[in-house]
Amino acid sequence: MPVPRLALLVVTLPLLLGSGATRVPYPMPPDETTERWVSDLAGEDRSDRSYAARVLRSRVRVAVRQARRSDPGSLTHDEALATLDTFDVLVVPACLQALGARRVVGPCADILGLLTVPAASGPLEALLGAGDAPGWCTRHRIERALRRIREAIAPPSGDPS
Repeated sequence: MPVPRLALLVVTLPLLLGSGATRVPYPMPPDETTERWVSDLAGEDRSDRSYAARVLRSRVRVAVRQARRSDPGSLTHDEALATLDTFDVLVVPACLQALGARRVVGPCADILGLLTVPAASGPLEALLGAGDAPGWCTRHRIERALRRIREAIAPPSGDPS
């Protein structure tokens, strides 16, 4: 007569757990820090690079939106500005280096445009004039990023009167 699986489990499980020999460690929470996504963006795996660029773009968009919509001097506004400063230090150099990788050009152009990085205008313009020009959607994203950068750099053209 075969032994039912449940009975076998009920008998062997306390023996295994009680001995301490087969402890299963708790799973570690995933590393969701900006540094991790930046290292993935600079890594060799193209799917990790692409995903990291999209995650970083999403985080930059959230921080820019919070900085624009919150009242100056509020905690949310100050946190958003601090996050944007962190992105300027960590994400911008990684995006500038990753512009050569075809799958991350669009998200990195979005990031550089949202952060209005003046140093990015040269590499982005070079991508538009390159022999193997990007597709329509990527070209549009690069042009939008360049437009944002130019608007941030240009002095306000208002009548002072």
